Amino acid sequence: MAGGLVLWAIWRLFAGLSVSSFWQDEIFSMRLAEQPTFTAMLARAVQDTHPPTFYSLLWGWVRMAGFDEPSARLLSVAFSLGLIAAVLVLPRPGTRLRPRLLVAALVASSPFWGEHAAEIRSYAMVSFVLAVAALASSRVAAATSAAGPASVWGGMFVAAATLASATHLFALYASCWMCVALVLARPEAWRLALAGLAGTALAGMAYAAQILLFHDFGVSAKIFAPSVRFLAASVQNGLRTGGTPAMLALAATCLLGGAIVLIGKRKTPRQEKAPLLHDLALLCGPVIVTLAGLIVTLVVPSMNYRGPQVGLVLGWCGLIGLLDSLSRRWPTLTTIAGLAALLVTALELATWQRPTPLPSKQDFRSLARHLASFSACRNTVVPVLRNVEEVPDFSPAKEIGLRQHMQDRFGYYERATWHDYRPFVIMHGAYVHAWAPRDLLAARIAGTDPCPVLAVVADIRSYRPEAIEKTMRVAISANGGDPSRLTVRWFPHHGGGRPGRIVRQLAVFSLSSP
Repeated sequence: MAGGLVLWAIWRLFAGLSVSSFWQDEIFSMRLAEQPTFTAMLARAVQDTHPPTFYSLLWGWVRMAGFDEPSARLLSVAFSLGLIAAVLVLPRPGTRLRPRLLVAALVASSPFWGEHAAEIRSYAMVSFVLAVAALASSRVAAATSAAGPASVWGGMFVAAATLASATHLFALYASCWMCVALVLARPEAWRLALAGLAGTALAGMAYAAQILLFHDFGVSAKIFAPSVRFLAASVQNGLRTGGTPAMLALAATCLLGGAIVLIGKRKTPRQEKAPLLHDLALLCGPVIVTLAGLIVTLVVPSMNYRGPQVGLVLGWCGLIGLLDSLSRRWPTLTTIAGLAALLVTALELATWQRPTPLPSKQDFRSLARHLASFSACRNTVVPVLRNVEEVPDFSPAKEIGLRQHMQDRFGYYERATWHDYRPFVIMHGAYVHAWAPRDLLAARIAGTDPCPVLAVVADIRSYRPEAIEKTMRVAISANGGDPSRLTVRWFPHHGGGRPGRIVRQLAVFSLSSP
């Protein structure tokens, strides 16, 4: 059953490569990949909140595979398949196949996999590299000596931990915890742990230089605002993507069982307890990474729900050894618990996942096609609703940056047509007459400008779609028009790929004929 779940998840992964268009984060990645030279790509990539490691690979990849959705996404697919392969192949010698398959099923059925396995972002890559590092350190923790194969795995651990740290901010915390876990399990391996920390520190210093020199802290302070409500939601949403409830319950049971076994072995030589202690430390990894992120974000706002997700792979890798240990001590109980978790997970997935994947990302591709159908709007201005919670910066430099950002996002799929996207600022979801593009609205309402498009919107998530529609009716009325002429075309997607979870964030607001 576990193998079937894994194969089914892989089939859905390939079947869904072209179902969803690139969404805004992927469009950012693809805009970097489109840069004509590697130097030009780096010059823009360093302004992001992530290191440019993944973007560097993507820049080369699309020139070999192609720029379309399936071809570009195959890079992340390769890393996601590598994660499954690592879980199956890299655990310590002597680890049974059943625990490996159970954890592979946990990974493949997790919301994390469903969201990031084919996404053109760094999460698939960093998960694979962290898995290699965690499983390599697990082999070192169980080795009888530091010579021979252990030294090879030790080198792999240091290299993978360093690469992971150079890929994502939260991987820095994960790599540090792996070094701590190695010392906790095998104090005599402190030199290896120190080498891992050195590589992590080098990656961290490079990232710090990037952020200090190029990052706009004002933007990140708004995106990652460290309010209690925001952080609590980020932690909850991030950690629960580690698996379906049934499989997460199995992981929690293994944590408790592993602690019981460890207590029972308190008089056993430390070398024999080292693998179990190391596995328990890894299983705690997601929580440790999240706590580290919370502490750092109080100083430098840097955490949303994706931060805690980076540490999930440590928990998965630790679970393999724990399941193997518990299956030897309580074979019948472990088998029943594993089968029950798999059965419940399979039934749950079958109730909300269709055989063919549904669009699960914002559909900028369809929006571009719809805008292209308005022939009178070619080469004209298209306002973009931008919600603010306080008086914004209307300086020319800020205006230029916003227009470029909107052009990059909304204009990505425009090939035969072109639009000039400009901000249409609203406040607290409401129309503000002083900030509206009144001349443009009045001209289109009166018909002197033949383009009927009043605005587009992408992600004003704090307000219901009906509230945004009401705001646009107020805008029409305030500029001498009839609000009943408003026509709205939403481009919904399915949250998490679930048929019943329809999300409306992307829309075109236009005028019907009088």
